[in-house]
Amino acid sequence: MDTFTAVAFLFGIAAVLSFINDRYLHLQHDIGLLLLAGLTTAGLRVVESFVPSGAIGFLQQLTQSFNLNDTLLKGVLCFLLFRGSVRVSWVTLREQRWLVLWLAFAGTSAACFLTGGLVYGGLSAFGIAVTLPQALLFGALIAATDPVASLAILSKIGLPKNLETVVDGESLLNDGVAVVLFTIFAGSAINGSEASLAEAGSIFVREVLGGAVLGVVSWLIIHYLMSLSSTYCTGLLVSLGAVASMYSAAQHMDISGPIATVVAGLLTGNITGTRMNDTMLAPLRIFWSGLDEVLNALLFVFVGFHVVLINPLHNVIPGVPGLIAIAAVLLARALSVSSIVAGLDKAAVIRADCFGLTKLLTWSGLRGGLSLALAVSLPDSNWKPLILNMTFAVVVFSIIVQGLTIQRLFTQDRLAGLLR
Repeated sequence: MDTFTAVAFLFGIAAVLSFINDRYLHLQHDIGLLLLAGLTTAGLRVVESFVPSGAIGFLQQLTQSFNLNDTLLKGVLCFLLFRGSVRVSWVTLREQRWLVLWLAFAGTSAACFLTGGLVYGGLSAFGIAVTLPQALLFGALIAATDPVASLAILSKIGLPKNLETVVDGESLLNDGVAVVLFTIFAGSAINGSEASLAEAGSIFVREVLGGAVLGVVSWLIIHYLMSLSSTYCTGLLVSLGAVASMYSAAQHMDISGPIATVVAGLLTGNITGTRMNDTMLAPLRIFWSGLDEVLNALLFVFVGFHVVLINPLHNVIPGVPGLIAIAAVLLARALSVSSIVAGLDKAAVIRADCFGLTKLLTWSGLRGGLSLALAVSLPDSNWKPLILNMTFAVVVFSIIVQGLTIQRLFTQDRLAGLLR
């Protein structure tokens, strides 16, 4: 299937599913699209087993026309992250900086090891073959909260500004840690090689610090060009061109594109945006908001279509790996978050309802297309289907179950008292 045909079908299917959700289901937009896409694909698989029609083959072609790893990690992610970081207030982020930094770096690292250990123990108890490096690799790709899912879903449920900043800030910053851990454990799980502490530190410095420096340099270019521009068209081309070029440069330099994009977005939104005239700024905000909505819609539908890639595991009780993965991810997240929140509260760095804030940050720690893209990017092996099944189970559970219930679990009054 050629690229234009695939894009056309994806847009058409997304439009139909969006209409069905808007007209009948009334679910949060992105959750509704994922749910409808997943249910449609699963239903077609059932029908196909009785009445072959070629529909599943068509969806497989459509899914394979866009490599999720290339489409997300090397494509639309830069625009989604830039739009998300531009709207984060520097003042609020500075107030919550220690909580955000501890969650993004220490919290993600701890969740990776805890998740890997719990998954290894749980799968081994059921006689499912998995090595510790493979379990830790799963922990690395699933530990980081997904910025796309978090920004798309949680920003629409009415979180107080300080809590929204914590959730958004963590999800935007923890990609660097996740990439480092994924790189380390991928080598160990795939090739049997082990990265030394020095090598791990070198990867971390290159990815995170290199990305931050590139983000600052890119922002300086954006700021200079925007300050000399007077029309909406020029501002639009400058913002799109700079973001895409920056992300491409990061990939070629082997540094973190997400970190560079977030840094550039934060500086653009809090410094450059405040100095722009309304005739240019207002339409730019409308464009980036619309682009964010469209790309999110296409991405969530695309993730739902990945049901066609999930096949039953041989000699494994159906659903067991997924349930173990979901329980391990939630428990590891709760343990890592509770220790950080309690420690910062005891040190008087923050004033928080420790139990309530831990519950919120655990349940709001959504996983999305980023984790699935990392899982899909793994080379074919006898254990890749296990990783893919567990990843898909966690992603679907977090977006649909956690995303739909979080607003019901926390009232506005309850949210207001969690972090003071």
